[in-house]
Amino acid sequence: MNQYHIYEAIGRGKHSTVYKGRKKKTIEYFAVKSVDKSQKNKVLHEVRILHSLDHANVLKFYSWYETSAHLWLVLEYCVGGNLMNLLEQDGKLPEDSIHDLACGLVRALLYLHSKGIIYCDLKPSNILLDENGITKLCDFGLARKLSDISKTPSSQLPQIKRGTPCYMAPELFQDGGVHSYASDFWALGCVLFECYAGIPPFVGKEFTQLVRSIISDPTPELPGTPSRPFVNLINSLLIKDPAERMQWPELAGHAFWKTRFSAVPLPPQPAFDNMIEVSSRLCLSERNSDKPIQNKTPQKTCEKDSKASLRQDENSNTGSRGHVTPIKGISSGRKAQMKGSGRTLDDKQKDISSNTKGVNLLRLSRIAKSNLMRENEKENYRRPLPNNSENDAELKVENTDMELDFNENNEDDTQDEADETDSTQCPESTTSTPNQAEGHVEEMDIDSRHPDPSAMVNTPFSDDSRTSDHEPTSEYEVAAMLPSDSPQLKTPAIKGNPGNVSDISKPSKNLSDILWHPSDLSVRPVMPSKKSDKGSDAIPSLSFDAPQVSDFVKMSKEQLDTFSSRIISIVSGNTASGEKQNLIRYLELLTSNAEAANILTNGPIMLVLVKMLRHSKASLLRAQLASLIGLLIRHSTFIGDELANSGILGALTDGLRDRQEKVRRFSMAALGELLFYISTQNEHARDNKPMESPSKDSRPSSCWQVTSPIISLVSSVLRNGEDDITQLYALRTIENISSQGGYWSARFASQDVITNLCYIFRAPGKQDSMRLTAGSCLARLVRFNPSSIQRVIEKLSFKDMASSLVKRNPREQQICLNILNMTLLESHMLPNVGRYLLALVEDKNLVPNLVTLIEQGSEVLKGKTLIFVALLCMNGKRWLPLFFCNAKLLSTVDRLVKEKDDFVKHCLDALGMVVASTVPSLLESISGDIQQLKGGKRRGQMISLTSRNSSKNSMHLFPVVLHLLGCASLKRRVASRQVLQQLANLLKLAESPFQGRDEFQITLLRVLESIAEEISVVQESSSIFVSQILPSLSVIYRGNKDGDARFLCLKIFFDVMVILLDEASENDQKLENLKSISNSYFLPLYPSLIEDEDPIPVYAQKLLVMLIEYNHIKIADIVHMKIISQCFEFLLGDFSTANVNNLLLCLALTSAPELETKILSQLKVVRKLGSLLEFVCAKEMEDFIEPTLRLCRAFLLRSVGSMRGSMFAKEPGLLYENSSDGASAFDQNECIRDIMDFGENVGVLLELTRFNEINVADLASECLILLLKAAPREATTGFLTNLPKVSLILESWKQSISHLLLQRILIALGYSCRQYLSHAMILSISLPEISKIEGIVSQVKSCTIPALADAASRAALELQRLPRCI
Repeated sequence: MNQYHIYEAIGRGKHSTVYKGRKKKTIEYFAVKSVDKSQKNKVLHEVRILHSLDHANVLKFYSWYETSAHLWLVLEYCVGGNLMNLLEQDGKLPEDSIHDLACGLVRALLYLHSKGIIYCDLKPSNILLDENGITKLCDFGLARKLSDISKTPSSQLPQIKRGTPCYMAPELFQDGGVHSYASDFWALGCVLFECYAGIPPFVGKEFTQLVRSIISDPTPELPGTPSRPFVNLINSLLIKDPAERMQWPELAGHAFWKTRFSAVPLPPQPAFDNMIEVSSRLCLSERNSDKPIQNKTPQKTCEKDSKASLRQDENSNTGSRGHVTPIKGISSGRKAQMKGSGRTLDDKQKDISSNTKGVNLLRLSRIAKSNLMRENEKENYRRPLPNNSENDAELKVENTDMELDFNENNEDDTQDEADETDSTQCPESTTSTPNQAEGHVEEMDIDSRHPDPSAMVNTPFSDDSRTSDHEPTSEYEVAAMLPSDSPQLKTPAIKGNPGNVSDISKPSKNLSDILWHPSDLSVRPVMPSKKSDKGSDAIPSLSFDAPQVSDFVKMSKEQLDTFSSRIISIVSGNTASGEKQNLIRYLELLTSNAEAANILTNGPIMLVLVKMLRHSKASLLRAQLASLIGLLIRHSTFIGDELANSGILGALTDGLRDRQEKVRRFSMAALGELLFYISTQNEHARDNKPMESPSKDSRPSSCWQVTSPIISLVSSVLRNGEDDITQLYALRTIENISSQGGYWSARFASQDVITNLCYIFRAPGKQDSMRLTAGSCLARLVRFNPSSIQRVIEKLSFKDMASSLVKRNPREQQICLNILNMTLLESHMLPNVGRYLLALVEDKNLVPNLVTLIEQGSEVLKGKTLIFVALLCMNGKRWLPLFFCNAKLLSTVDRLVKEKDDFVKHCLDALGMVVASTVPSLLESISGDIQQLKGGKRRGQMISLTSRNSSKNSMHLFPVVLHLLGCASLKRRVASRQVLQQLANLLKLAESPFQGRDEFQITLLRVLESIAEEISVVQESSSIFVSQILPSLSVIYRGNKDGDARFLCLKIFFDVMVILLDEASENDQKLENLKSISNSYFLPLYPSLIEDEDPIPVYAQKLLVMLIEYNHIKIADIVHMKIISQCFEFLLGDFSTANVNNLLLCLALTSAPELETKILSQLKVVRKLGSLLEFVCAKEMEDFIEPTLRLCRAFLLRSVGSMRGSMFAKEPGLLYENSSDGASAFDQNECIRDIMDFGENVGVLLELTRFNEINVADLASECLILLLKAAPREATTGFLTNLPKVSLILESWKQSISHLLLQRILIALGYSCRQYLSHAMILSISLPEISKIEGIVSQVKSCTIPALADAASRAALELQRLPRCI
């Protein structure tokens, strides 16, 4: 996946997320689908099918990849989204649009069917649209090849009984129903109907209601006015009987299409043909009044002639919009009756519990609901769902896109054993021999009938038993639910945090609490559930009327006593073995109900079963009895004390010693269930604390006496040579009991048990389920018994466990992380932990693998890996650069901040706490190393920050701090006041030389630069900066030959001062400190700063301007330093190096009264300043225009006199006073001698007077008035030679021009005319312009504003005085 850039998510499913992606170094975009590893089989199946397809209406498949936690598919990117979203937005589509869409779907189906592929999952969410509206079929996870359907019984095909009910054909709800061309056609009809009507043709809030509608109800009429061909197409596609449904020849040539589809060869459908043949035999049987066969495909009608004529009418477009869908095998009278009036609740219950046209709706609903709850991880062990009425099996249909699983072989026990007690049945009810049944059991291996349990569910639990999807999987493990120890309660009491599980909704500062996730203590039933054959829900043949489960739990005490007596008489009497086995099978049916299991377990029947188990000699019966006892214990939520005195523990331990393998298996499973129940009693009355060893005081008070020989016997099962399934049950027993911690966990923490667990965990020949259960046991044992860690790591090397973190099963990764984390957490107990860690350091792939796990793992794995990283860093400084100098890790940590999962948040917080505690100790160590170097203890030894060869010196670890500060989520933790003080001390040490100082100094300055960007840190630790860091920066700057170091010194100084200056403070002491820093450390450096290489002068000038504005530096101090000329030097160049700070500094100096005017006069920069004004206007440098004008204004005010100049600007009419000798009115010593050079820039000032920014226009007009006063002759010449520009300004007098600005221009006009006449100036003035201006001025004279009218009158008077022969 390194070849692609991954962007935003564009779609999400239960187990997958689709991202927009782009191939690196290209402009090709793709849809990148990330799928959980738990769906690997489905993904691989989809890949195999997609790989063989290439069609315009099928989503193109490019490649797929596998990472440690996900599978990635690279697919064609369709910008139009899916049809479901389109219908949600638009509601419905017009028929023309449906025609185009349907053509694409038919082409896609024709192509797939010609390839021998049935799509099986046609629905709006699986139909994509590209930018041109072309339909594309996607998601081939449920697609099937005809060859697979034909060769394999449907019950054995994976995912074959999965689908979206709203779009499933009626025959697919039947036993024996198979996917076919016809079932895809039905789904096509549903999709087209939905496109037109806005909803599918058959809907229902409950599953049974929906399926009943699909099987029995006629197709609803299409709303509006659809065309007759479209109505006929829909009705023909939605015919109930698959044999009579539209076929390819009819579909391809239907009148709805504008052009006929080309015929292609299609493979045969032997499975479909066989289904139709069976249906035909059923029809013949019913017509001959035979007993109808249940659970078969829909009945095929035998009235071929009538249906043939109907089909002919449909294809000739004679059908009507109100055409009723034919329902095969049901007369019109019956149809009318079914569609009739509403039914009572009792009628509905009868319909649900009965077979609707051969379909057991209640059974299907129960299966689908059970599977859905497993998938959603809603089921809690020892907290069974209510099962007191048949309505509990009803499944709510949440939406039309809801996908369900109807495979009843899905079990929550991955390693459940086959139903061995069915191996021998009574002669009246069996057709197989005992040997055949025995062979069925013996051939089963651990993983033969169940998904790999390695994909462990990480399901947190809380007091309200809510679950969340952390890691979708095929195995359903749940957190330990503790049964109540109160005999009055029939439901378990749930403890919030069993086994000392941390509450992940609350953060903790203790790593030992944070590193554990609730899923670490998940438990699973030890006893396998029964795998019943189809139809075995029926009660076996018995000699008495056996009640249903629902009736059994409602029995009165008298009825229950009678029933128990009858059962006991059969079990303990000399009845036939077949009847006993049927009775046992009946009791097993009752155990599935928790209330029934409680009654049986705490009644006399259980006592008799225990007695028979102890005394029976028949191995098969003993196995059946052990199985039944185990099922009863498993499903019971309460077990009374009476059973403790029945000898059940002895009976089960005797069974565990039996020579027969099956007896040992079921005895171990039953014993495991019982021991786990016992371990939960009285445990939730006290805290579960890790214990070194059990003591008498810590033993739970209970009437159950679990002796050490029993524990030893269970432990002995783990030894090599025992049956794998029996070992698995023993492992699950230890796993469940160890989840209780304390006393019970310690009982299994022996050397022998740990040795056997380690062997099984690493045994290459063992199934994953056994290995991972053994690993889970180890993780729990070391958690509650830290003293056992040493024994575990002696058997399991650190390196091997670390290597298991790469591309392994997520559950194994979680187990290894638990053991590794616990080992590092308790490293103080291990004398040779350094030796184990050394092997990890040498593994170059460890860090990249851990980073990948943090980036791509599940939430639980992400969190635990973060803890592992934190613990490694706590146990050795050598790990710091390996992790925290890794840019990929730090960027991943930053992304995790947005993670919503509480466990990840708390683990991330724990990592931050470790970092916050590690950095100060690292800096302290570095400080000590530098002091030793400066003291000469390591003279002659060259130190490099990038060298990792010297383990005795910590200076090479200093870049870790810099990288940590580059991580936004860790920066604030690192930049503490303590760390800042340590950095200040290091900066002080860096003032004087030592070996390796230059490289260290640069890194230190970059660290301080990063911290200085945090405003809150600077403000909170301002005293450290002012008193220590800033003075040291000035010292380091002086004489430093490294330009980067000098720049960093000034930049840090600048950033800190800006923050401190902006901070509004009334603290006089702080203000004095800033003044002291400015004058004592910054100002003395300024001459060197402005002579330094770029960009140092820019920062220096900007800071100086700010300090002058805040009055921290006086102009007198700058004048005293004799650097005024340096400040104005930028005007002497070509302006390429000029910046706003230059102008602002010069403006501050020029405006300051402390600076004598004669100093400015001696600079002779007026002409250059005017050139700069011309330059910035020509280049349209808007940022420079206003500062440049302000500087020009400051120079003019200097010449006119600040006070008097302001008066002229506010009252421009004052120019007329003493106009004849205005220039001589000023003391030449106080004037700037070259101020007349500004006369050349009058044209620019006039242009700027028309500028769209009011401030600029106002400044330009003010400068014009001041220039006329300061240099009247030169200004007049410039003004009168630019009369066209004056005319443009005056023409806008009726617009939004400022009145003051217009007044200034009029006064300047009149004043210039007077100067022209009084000094007899010789100028070339355009008479047309004069006339034009006179016209405008005469208009202004009529203005209602007195000041403007007066200025216009004066100007008009002066204009009239001008000679007309100019």
